[in-house]
Amino acid sequence: MKNAKKIYTLGHSTVSSAFFLSIIQKFGISCIVDVRSIPYSRHAPQYNKDELNRFLKRNSIQYVFMGDEFGARRDDQGLYSPLGYLDFERTRKSGLFLRGIERLNKGVETGFTIALMCTEKRAIDCHRSILVGKGLTDVGFEVVHIDHDSKTMTQHEMEQVLLKAYFPEVNMFADQLGEPLNEKAMIEEAYRHKNREIGFVGYEEKEAAHS
Repeated sequence: MKNAKKIYTLGHSTVSSAFFLSIIQKFGISCIVDVRSIPYSRHAPQYNKDELNRFLKRNSIQYVFMGDEFGARRDDQGLYSPLGYLDFERTRKSGLFLRGIERLNKGVETGFTIALMCTEKRAIDCHRSILVGKGLTDVGFEVVHIDHDSKTMTQHEMEQVLLKAYFPEVNMFADQLGEPLNEKAMIEEAYRHKNREIGFVGYEEKEAAHS
């Protein structure tokens, strides 16, 4: 991808449909891509798949479910770590994930302004950034996270937040050979730390993750 193609993300949390609509209209978003594995919400039923689809359609916004491609829960047991949580690095290399990226690429090329939607309010605590956002950034997309105050943070800006969270004293950390880690390596490791914290535990070895 020669030119960076922009993809937004946001979390619906429990805000009203009208408030959610006001945010996406403010950014000119014309297509919501649902990256929830299970597109239903007990606490916010207005975001159940069918109801949300109808609401967005009434407001001339397209809804696309891509939980199979980008969801945080997977049936493929080979994508889970030995401790039982979903390994985001493995998932980003999977055929489904890569096909999902191609679909997004075609959508942007067609002229859609796309936002990935999940449940979590804060992007940094959600797989939409740690799994999907990183995967998109790695292949040249510009990923921009929108919060409920309509403030934005790019994926690269979020990486700096992760870096400070996991490596507050940069020079104290070294790799297995004792060499200081460079920023890129530390960011990759920060992603792994966050993956372990938020990765879905649904494999048969899940008890080991909590032992």
